[in-house]
Amino acid sequence: MDEANERDFHHPFEPYDIQKQFMNAVYDCLEHGKVGIFESPTGTGKSLSLICGSLTWLRHHKSQTFEEGFAAEMMAESDDPPWLIERARKKSKQAALRRRQDLEDRIAKAKAKEKRIKDRYQNGEPVFKRQRFNPEDAGDASEAQFVLDDYESDGETGRGTKAASYNDSGLSADTEALMQQFGYSLGPKKEQQEEIVDELKIFFCSRTHSQLTQFSSELNRVRMPPALKPDDAPDALGGQDLVEDVKHITLGSRKNLCINPKVNKLGSATAINERCLELQQKGTSSDSKCSFMPTKESEALVTHFRDHALAKIRDIEDLGLLGKKLGICPYYASRPTTKYCEIITLPYPLLLQKSAREALDLSLKGHVVIIDEAHNLMDAIAGIYSVSVTLAQMQQARMQLTVYLQRFRNKLKGKNRVYVAQIIRILDSITTYLQSKVDSKPSDGQVDISSLMAGKGVDQINLFKLNMYLQESRLARKVDGYTTFAEQAQGEDALKFNTKKALKQGPRQSVPVLTHVQSFLMSLVNPSAEGRFFFAKDEDAGITLRYMLLDPTYHFKDIVEDARAVVLAGGTMSPMSDYHQHLLSYLDPSKIMTLSCGHVIPPSNLLAIPVIETLSGTELEFTFEKRNSDSMMIDLGQAILSITQHVPDGVVIFFPSYLYLDMCVAAWKRLRPAPANCSPSFWESLSNIKPVFLEQRSQQQSADAQTPSKEAAVDSVLNAYSSAIASGNGRGALLFAVVGGTLSEGINFSDALGRGVVVVGLPFPNPHSAEWKARMQYISSKAITRGHDGKAAARDYYENACMRAVNQCVGRAIRHRGDYAAILMLDRRYSGQRVQAKLPQWIRGSLANGAGVRDVEKSLDAFFAGKHTHEPAFTDEEPTSHELATLPHVADRLPWGAFLVAIVELCERFAYYGLSGPFQNYMSNSYHDPNGLPGAIGLKQSGATALSNFFQFWCYITPVLGAIIADEYLGKYLTIKYFSLVYMIGIFVLFVTSLPVSIERGAAFPGLITAMFIIGLGTGGIKSNVSPLIAEQVQNTFPFIRTLPSGKRVIVDPEVTVQRIYMIFYMCINLGSVSAIATTTLELEVGFWSAYLLPFLMFCVGFAVLVSGRKRYVIKPPQGGVIGNCFQALWIAVKNKGDLDMAKPSMQNLGRKRYKITWDDGFVDELRTAMLACKVFLFFPVYWVTYSQMMNNFVSQAGQMELHGLPNDILPNVDPITIILLIPLLDRLIYPFIRTRLHFAFKPVTRITCGFIIASLAMTYAAVLQSYIYSAGPCYTSPSKCDAGKIGPDKYSPNTIHVAWQTPAYILVALSEILASITGLEVAYAKAPENMKSFIMSLFLLTSAFGSALGIILAPLAKDPGLVWMYSGLAGTSAVTGVVFYWIFRNSEAKEGARPVDSAEEGIEMIGLTRAEEGSERDV
Repeated sequence: MDEANERDFHHPFEPYDIQKQFMNAVYDCLEHGKVGIFESPTGTGKSLSLICGSLTWLRHHKSQTFEEGFAAEMMAESDDPPWLIERARKKSKQAALRRRQDLEDRIAKAKAKEKRIKDRYQNGEPVFKRQRFNPEDAGDASEAQFVLDDYESDGETGRGTKAASYNDSGLSADTEALMQQFGYSLGPKKEQQEEIVDELKIFFCSRTHSQLTQFSSELNRVRMPPALKPDDAPDALGGQDLVEDVKHITLGSRKNLCINPKVNKLGSATAINERCLELQQKGTSSDSKCSFMPTKESEALVTHFRDHALAKIRDIEDLGLLGKKLGICPYYASRPTTKYCEIITLPYPLLLQKSAREALDLSLKGHVVIIDEAHNLMDAIAGIYSVSVTLAQMQQARMQLTVYLQRFRNKLKGKNRVYVAQIIRILDSITTYLQSKVDSKPSDGQVDISSLMAGKGVDQINLFKLNMYLQESRLARKVDGYTTFAEQAQGEDALKFNTKKALKQGPRQSVPVLTHVQSFLMSLVNPSAEGRFFFAKDEDAGITLRYMLLDPTYHFKDIVEDARAVVLAGGTMSPMSDYHQHLLSYLDPSKIMTLSCGHVIPPSNLLAIPVIETLSGTELEFTFEKRNSDSMMIDLGQAILSITQHVPDGVVIFFPSYLYLDMCVAAWKRLRPAPANCSPSFWESLSNIKPVFLEQRSQQQSADAQTPSKEAAVDSVLNAYSSAIASGNGRGALLFAVVGGTLSEGINFSDALGRGVVVVGLPFPNPHSAEWKARMQYISSKAITRGHDGKAAARDYYENACMRAVNQCVGRAIRHRGDYAAILMLDRRYSGQRVQAKLPQWIRGSLANGAGVRDVEKSLDAFFAGKHTHEPAFTDEEPTSHELATLPHVADRLPWGAFLVAIVELCERFAYYGLSGPFQNYMSNSYHDPNGLPGAIGLKQSGATALSNFFQFWCYITPVLGAIIADEYLGKYLTIKYFSLVYMIGIFVLFVTSLPVSIERGAAFPGLITAMFIIGLGTGGIKSNVSPLIAEQVQNTFPFIRTLPSGKRVIVDPEVTVQRIYMIFYMCINLGSVSAIATTTLELEVGFWSAYLLPFLMFCVGFAVLVSGRKRYVIKPPQGGVIGNCFQALWIAVKNKGDLDMAKPSMQNLGRKRYKITWDDGFVDELRTAMLACKVFLFFPVYWVTYSQMMNNFVSQAGQMELHGLPNDILPNVDPITIILLIPLLDRLIYPFIRTRLHFAFKPVTRITCGFIIASLAMTYAAVLQSYIYSAGPCYTSPSKCDAGKIGPDKYSPNTIHVAWQTPAYILVALSEILASITGLEVAYAKAPENMKSFIMSLFLLTSAFGSALGIILAPLAKDPGLVWMYSGLAGTSAVTGVVFYWIFRNSEAKEGARPVDSAEEGIEMIGLTRAEEGSERDV
């Protein structure tokens, strides 16, 4: 142990004691060539410990092997003098170092080349010339391609198909020769060809590529000294400064690495494998072969790939991108690279499946195998070698084969016809058996193989030969290819072959149905001792026939026997007896090492209690016989009610099955904790304590194509659960999940997400199922043959399966050193010694004695006392007040839901601005206008301006209605959804009435009024809700410190996040408003109907995005009655001379009159904050009337100027284009510069004031421009109305001034919009009470309606020659309003006091506590 304690594992951090223990165990296991079963809880740095322990041993072993090998060699030549021996040793070492240096030099060149590429062509075209790829298949389109090649072999080994010119590796002869040239033999190894030594390496295996990607990122942290150090290395350094990069590569399947677009689009692994092998057949034309396959001509690319692959640690995606960049297949090009690697990472199937290892030509002989996440290793092996097929698949395969045989009967010769007939006979036999079970009583059962093969003549078939024929002839692909060909020709030749009915028997699949059947037929030749056949009935899949592997021992044995050492590691490997008895039973116990590490947390951070008694004193025991009774449901409900009241933040409760969860939920909605009829039900009581979320049962989801994936469903539940905890101010949330379900493995419930984990009962598998009966019988008989107690062995295996599932669930909590949680196991049996012995050691060390619910309440209170229960659900460091004041504040990463909402708003604004852009011309000009301007109604400028202002007024009045509906009844999402349908109806009405035939018949004006009314209603339901909905997608509500990869520390600030999200939101609005360019052009070139059809189509796109993204949104339910409470509180304040405090419950005993109220004091404080926002809003109508000039009078002003072929209403699009350009500039450069360099708090009041001033400058510019128009001829102060400018009947030339001079006015309006309008949105959201977000937002939008009303009042002034005075008056009013605004509100933010935000939805305020304030808040 002294040597072990002195080992330097080159861990990138100071390792914990348990990490040192783990690394030493790994080192000793590899050194002594054993099988290690190691358990290290999640959050203890298991991956880094595996890397450092194994790599340290590998480098030491290489160095030791070199020295010992040289010494042994010199022993044979002991007559040589010592100096000669030493010289020979140095020479040999220098040769080894030179070989290593040559490889390092090539890798260094690859690194340098990649750096140059990155610097010069970032996100650009690849510098390597890609091989030409013909996207079109050049194969023969005739039926001849589907005919089987002659097959004459009758042996059980060897090949019979003449065209089978590629071996099991799937490589053509040319490719195989090339690989052998590189020193990588794919066939029988020849001594003379082994030029490259296959050095000792580590095979690291995990379940998924995402886990391997995490492993690769950890591997990047490690810096290891070389195995061989130069003799002239400085002794003072001890070699510590010498670092040799780790040689690593990731292997994947064709599905992960294929870069041929024609092949990888097939989707399934089986289809991609089959197609890849087909493209390598010798008979395939060169044009049809895969152009990415390694050939002699692409030898340099393979070498390039190897050097670049080794140049840095790459995950599977990086490897695929490298292959695309170089134009070489990464699946095949990665194979020669393995010779040079020290670590090879690969997923379970590629390591555990013998055929996959043979296809990749991976030899484990003498190497090290490490399997991570090995808790489900036995299940994974069983899953790989188990196979199932349905009755429908069997029937479809039979039909396809029959059609194929009828078509090509005369072209099939020799053994082909015989073997196809044999396959049909076997299919008939199995189909007959399954049909006989359809109406039988048992829903599942074991199948005797002789019953499957009872068909006529089936017992005479040699299954080994038949399976070999299926593999070599590629019959499945041929039949599927012909099926596809025949489907395409159904209208012609297919009818002749009577295939139409046959080919419609089942849906088309990317994997041929015959391939599924072929896989099942191969299982028929498996040894009967290790597996069994079963049938099972299912409502969806019908009847299924399955082969299940019962004993994984034999399939894992060859890995253990070949490898030098094997390490099985995981976070929850307990109970470990299964690995000894059912996976490694043939090994001597001395060859197996075990280790169960403790956790990095102190014991005080974990409370684990078996809960054995209910509140009534009865025992808790969830056996199959007891758990379904009402009394047990009531006891369980009361226990959970009690626990949730004593556990802060998030509580996750795992039920033994989906069925039992459904039963409990149904019972709790019916039963009540108290006997009174008026008392709430259990479900209502739970929901009152914490919001309740349910794991979605994937099995119950519809098969509809639009149903979200299982991953999306999990993300939706987790996002909603996390959001409820983050925004609940310590209330937390309750999540009901299922043991073995989607949330029981691989999900991180750290910190506030999992303060309590509860397991209900012991989740034993169903012992009455046919599969478990067979499994138990097999375990029992196997134990008896070894002289053990068969019944005890089966019971132990059964309990282990249960406890392994329990351990996975409880391992979801406690994810890092500072985490803490309570783990409660509800069942009397958890107090038993045999069950407790199967728990992980880190839980057993903190396990308390079994207790009743009352005692558990006290223990929970004592455990959580003094702990921080209101901390954020993330592990980043909380900033101090000094850090809040000095570190730069940045925005957090934005969730996908925010971008989806922004896209919906983009489409809505595209529709709104697209249809309102042509409004001025549509209303003011007459149909067939003599001046050539487009028009329809002919209301003239003042009439059109008034109606335009009315439309804007209506669109900004209706958001109040939409807000009330959302906050009181439907919620934001559903309100947006339903009002979007109203919106689309309005656009459609406008489209129909703008058709030429409608205009000519006088329908334009009534249609316009109707459409304006309907569109205004739709706008109201959307505008007031989409803005709060996008802000609600922000989940992190506390400021925290994040360390960037550069080492720089920054504060992730929710205020800056919300500011950024509204900047992006507003940029999307203006991206949508650019639609006016298209619609105004369409109105001029085509007609108004086309200009209104485009917005309708775009809005349909937005509606589709809204509905399809439903599962990605954070959606909060409405809290009815809030708005009524708001007005009631204000009425109380009015009756008490404006004193809002009199509406507080705490003030009711002090006043002369008591009011009946239902809110708390906090609601009144929130209302006061909202009132401040409403005071700010009072000034905005002046801004909006200034802003609206851009939409009407600026358009008319352009009509007085020289247009040079442009529509007069196209220039308003300068405004959104300017905003699109300025928003990223302000967000990424100017605002951060003001915050971090100038140290100036550019607060909302200042920004709004600047917006008013710049709007004033825009009107000043418009006034000056209008005076220049009046001073230009030919009509001067009467543009387009004088005889001097008359050029035809009712046609006049404009004044001689270019329309481009309007551009600066639009730019100034855009800048003012960013400063005033966006900030107004932020203030409206930040100051609104939690349940009135939409309503307060609608009040802000209402200011735009009042601005439109002012515009209607000013409309009579919008006529020549008084426009200069109108613009000047607006400029002066805007400037004065801005000054007054600043004077009134300049101290409002200081009076509020900047403090850390509690919620992004409660208040987005500047951060900066004084030390005294900080201390007082923390004390509270």
